[in-house]
Amino acid sequence: MKSNRLFTLVVAAALCPLAIAFFGHAEEAKVLILPISTVLIDKTSEAPQAVVISVNGTCEYSKDGLAFTTLKAKQVLYQGVVVRTGGGARADLFFRRIGTTVRLQPDTEVKLEKMSRSTKDGESEMQTLLDLRKGRIFTVVRSSIAGSTLEIRNAAGRSVVEGSGSGRYIITADGTQVADKTSVIPLKVVGDTGITVVAPGELFRAKEGKMLAAEAPPAVLRLIQWDEVDALSDAMPVLEADEAEQEKK
Repeated sequence: MKSNRLFTLVVAAALCPLAIAFFGHAEEAKVLILPISTVLIDKTSEAPQAVVISVNGTCEYSKDGLAFTTLKAKQVLYQGVVVRTGGGARADLFFRRIGTTVRLQPDTEVKLEKMSRSTKDGESEMQTLLDLRKGRIFTVVRSSIAGSTLEIRNAAGRSVVEGSGSGRYIITADGTQVADKTSVIPLKVVGDTGITVVAPGELFRAKEGKMLAAEAPPAVLRLIQWDEVDALSDAMPVLEADEAEQEKK
């Protein structure tokens, strides 16, 4: 599996100058992976949290949406925080308890609107809602909690990933959704006209109401981005052993 991923990265890097970038210009394939031991996980807090695992370029965050400060790797973010990236910049966030890594592309703004934890019928449930106000994000989900829900609000309504399993998705603020062909968890788009399920390997443009095959020249660059975010997920713990037991109680 790892050798195949490495091969994909090598081939994609070679083809990158010849490909057309997805939704814009080609971007440099470079990422910083922090060792697990250097990540500042706040074990004293029961509140769900997101950890900044990579910052490339000028990125900022705000607790109130008004006053912004420089975003740095290893910071811990909580519900209500707004994160934005500058031109040519990007940032990677790891949502710890739901095993989800989100890459904010250049000129992107996201609010961590809801990050909650509850119990229903003796089972843990995790609800995460991101308000994607501008730009686009790459998302890798590796959830081990059956009651987890990731929602991303954009111009199309809400893009929803529910339950345990894995998936790789691209979501834009203007309402385009892509599900990688390897995704196990379906991507549901909940809009004014109902629910649309984006199957693995499909691209959905909400404005036009069109479902298209995602296989195209830009797929080469998508593979680079997805594989990088996958590598970040590999380096991060989803749940520590003692916490995994607590989630079952």
